[in-house]
Amino acid sequence: MDFLTQSRKARKEFSAPLRLCVENLTQSKREKTKNPVLPPSFFTHTKKFMRITSTSFTLSVVLFLLFSILPSIAAPDSTLQTPRLPAVPRVKKADTLSKTRTYNAQQVVITGTRNESLIKDSPVRVEVVGGDKLKSSAMVNSADLLREQSGLLLTTNVRTGVQMMGLSPDYTMILLDGQPMIGRVAGVLDLSRISVGNIDRVEIVKGPMSSLYGSEALAGVINIITKRPVDGWSGKVYSQYLQHGAAELQLDGGYGATDYEISGFFNSKSAQPFELSQDGRTVPYSGFTDYTAQTKGLWRITPGLKLSANGRFFESESSGKFTESFFGQVASNTGSVVQREFSGTLGTEWTHGKARLTAQLYGSNYTEQYNFDTTQAAAGRTDDLNRQIWRGYLQYDVFWNLRNRFTFGLEANYDNTSGSRYPDKPFYRTFSIFGQWEGNPTEWVSYALSSRYVGNSAYDNASFSGSEPFDSTLLKVLWLANPKLALNFKITDNLQFRTSIGTGFKVPDFRQLYVQFSNRLAGAGYDLVGARRLGLDLQPERSTAFDAGIMYDGIDIPIGDDKLTGMVEVRAFRNNLSNLIEYYYVGQDATGNNSVYSYRNLSRVYTQGIETNLHLALPVSDSTSFSANFGYQFLDANDVEVLDAIKDGRAIYINGEYLKYKTYGGLWFRSRHSGVARVQYDHRPYGLSINFRVQYVGRFGDEALDKNGLALGDPARKVLDRDDEYVPGYALCNTAITKRFDTQGLLQSSRIELTAGVNNIFNSMNLQSIPMLLGRQFFLNAAMVW
Repeated sequence: MDFLTQSRKARKEFSAPLRLCVENLTQSKREKTKNPVLPPSFFTHTKKFMRITSTSFTLSVVLFLLFSILPSIAAPDSTLQTPRLPAVPRVKKADTLSKTRTYNAQQVVITGTRNESLIKDSPVRVEVVGGDKLKSSAMVNSADLLREQSGLLLTTNVRTGVQMMGLSPDYTMILLDGQPMIGRVAGVLDLSRISVGNIDRVEIVKGPMSSLYGSEALAGVINIITKRPVDGWSGKVYSQYLQHGAAELQLDGGYGATDYEISGFFNSKSAQPFELSQDGRTVPYSGFTDYTAQTKGLWRITPGLKLSANGRFFESESSGKFTESFFGQVASNTGSVVQREFSGTLGTEWTHGKARLTAQLYGSNYTEQYNFDTTQAAAGRTDDLNRQIWRGYLQYDVFWNLRNRFTFGLEANYDNTSGSRYPDKPFYRTFSIFGQWEGNPTEWVSYALSSRYVGNSAYDNASFSGSEPFDSTLLKVLWLANPKLALNFKITDNLQFRTSIGTGFKVPDFRQLYVQFSNRLAGAGYDLVGARRLGLDLQPERSTAFDAGIMYDGIDIPIGDDKLTGMVEVRAFRNNLSNLIEYYYVGQDATGNNSVYSYRNLSRVYTQGIETNLHLALPVSDSTSFSANFGYQFLDANDVEVLDAIKDGRAIYINGEYLKYKTYGGLWFRSRHSGVARVQYDHRPYGLSINFRVQYVGRFGDEALDKNGLALGDPARKVLDRDDEYVPGYALCNTAITKRFDTQGLLQSSRIELTAGVNNIFNSMNLQSIPMLLGRQFFLNAAMVW
């Protein structure tokens, strides 16, 4: 049975009430599209993709032939010095109680340019969260780590995701060791799947990175980099107890040598079900058991040739009562959920002279199955999802001279999905070509110019279809190429100014095009239908972004016999988005009992704001120090269509009163003010550390609290315009104390670490709007490190 026949058969099995509703609401639109699931251009683009894929092999062969030629042309002098853009250094054992550093100018980062760069030289602004932030805390997963970074806010509706610069979680690409993670639900990649125990550092790039990373990087990139083994044998055993949270056990170990590295990590988490009550409301939380296992290996065959392998397994089983939020509706049920993920990477890196060729093959399979006690319409009591991706990647780098590096890359993705939500088994075939030129023309300027072309088998390229409002062929080419320019001006040794301007894009995902889902949980009751099932075709979302920031790391203030040192940074950003895809209310089904939702392009939205960071350190003596970090973000996020309606007098309250600029609160679920703070005291001879951490989230609008109904008719939408439509702001205050004991008598260079503390000291809770605020939590953890 061919794919088109399967699609038609699946549509016939679609629940009758919903089908009647869809036919009544979209009859005229369906006539425009012969097949509502797959447009006629789908097969044309698939053939184009196959031709492009075969061509990519030829290009790869050409790259290998040029590999030995270009380096001699670009840098013919064999006595040239090492290029200024560095390689990643070997990992060595270090004193973990070393003095606090506020800004490490010699730190090497990778994510900003997909190449190694010193953080002080990188033209792309990269934030680094070191693994030392995990110590003296009770962080269970990567979400706990990210929530303490300025400018990053967690969303916890369907899954735990991260909101960056006011953009939803589905606009941020999450990488694990440079590979894209899959398994998004409602556009959100659940960060609770990533344990913090194996994290070495996290590199964060804010702003569109589509020129290097593709579709999902419209808001930015978060690259979670796992640990490499240090020289010799090393390992750790760790356990933790967290009230109303997970009991955890971690084991990791590895061996590093000149020619090879190998490491392994295992993590087990288990939590019992419980209930919380507030103001007469009781919310159940299901118990769960998680397992994570990962292994990494690296073999340096010759000084110029390396082979690497990385394998990861994750499984989570939860059962009991649970709650989730969908479209502003809080739903509850009893049942079980099983998540399972397998992924693996094989890679090789060949260096010859001033050139390097990197090749990788990555595969991942993610499955998720719900077993509900409540029947979910035609799907019954079981709902499942299966997502597979195969990714081939080739990158060629060459130093043209000591100050310039050229990068060229090819990337092919085979992306399939299936399950009860996708009975048609839709798939994507994506081919990308990207390039980048990095340069340091002088000692005080560095830049990176990058661009990327993407061909996707599931949709027409908007720039060639004529749907984009451009008259200039040059502008069409620029929009198609998704360019980005980043500049770094080193005004003095301690003062830097960074700026960038670029474009981003995001193609419609499987959910927005093909999903077929019914929710009959208590408190909910709706149907979600992909746009193509309604005969609609979505266009890729687009963005144009600008940011500029200045950083000064020369703070040096005498305080008695000591000096207060530090760094301060102020950054401004602006994102203009068009064709933004949002879910919208289509109507009621034929029974009149359930709402029907789908997706549409929402024209124009913008987010803008200011972010500030301050890092301070005060070494009281050679063995004692204080350190402090502060961050704040001001965010302004608005729907341009609403602003235009206010200007034209078309936006009204339900009682007929016109909406005014001063009462419009912007986009839902965006906090205008947010901030973080961390203060720490270290006493090295006693092995003692004490910290106090705060995260503040200002009030934000919750669409479920809307009191006025639809304020705009075309397109229909609710508008944030009243004080009682806001969720009050809150602050999370955490503290911890850690004591380290030297145990070299047991194992060479070993120690024991004991930590106790409290999360959410002041018991902040809001079970109605933020059920994931669990109130005050006490914790204990212990580790043995060698």
